[in-house]
Amino acid sequence: PVEVVKEVVVEVVVTATPTPTTPAGTQPPSETVRLVAGWGTTCGLEMDGTLVCWGGGFGEAGSPENEKLASLVPVRGSFFCGLRPDGTAVCWGNNEDGRASPPLNEQFTSLSGGGLHGCGLRPDGTAVCWGSDEYGQASPPGGSFTAISAGRSHTCGLRSDGTAVCWGDNRYGQTEPPAGKLTMISAGVLHTCGLRVDGQAVCWGHNGYGESSAPPGKVFVSISAGAYHTCGLQPDGLALCWGTNNYGQTEARGLN
Repeated sequence: PVEVVKEVVVEVVVTATPTPTTPAGTQPPSETVRLVAGWGTTCGLEMDGTLVCWGGGFGEAGSPENEKLASLVPVRGSFFCGLRPDGTAVCWGNNEDGRASPPLNEQFTSLSGGGLHGCGLRPDGTAVCWGSDEYGQASPPGGSFTAISAGRSHTCGLRSDGTAVCWGDNRYGQTEPPAGKLTMISAGVLHTCGLRVDGQAVCWGHNGYGESSAPPGKVFVSISAGAYHTCGLQPDGLALCWGTNNYGQTEARGLN
């Protein structure tokens, strides 16, 4: 049986510019704002690092006060994480199994939030994870990585030579990457996708809705694996998605 998961992950970068109709005496918006939408909550990071969140039922909207963040990380569950300017991590929201409790005094170069756990890369490339470890998803192997991606109950990383390594839940083969080099990797709920050196997409794991059936012959510059669908960004800026479309999630519009 297929596990039913309620989640959505959206990351949008919005640039607001002044308009001729801006009232006199007011400060026109001119900052770039990063918006990340999680499970019922949206958080925005302004250019000066100010964090604002709204919505949510697990405390995600109760963002940490007096925090200035350098980055805001999309997650696949009911918590959020971000990096401070000094590289330390802060998370908030649902803290079941410690998913919103990153290790203290650790510096990271990147973070990835999964459904039930979080992971980060230290400056030396070694990985550390926290939160639920029911399937071993928070127990990374040794060695260094150049990228890491936390899914719902599994995690994948890229080594410096481009090979992929995954760990955690493997009920659908989502931790069994194909041979060859990848330039990018994205762990979804029950499947994983990556980009080969030539830009073509490859996916593995659950494919009950076609989410792991990447279109052949297409070239992408980035890819993101969701719950039961996947989207890739083509060199011309157009998005192409595949998998379940019960909510229109594979009908990318107006993204060129």
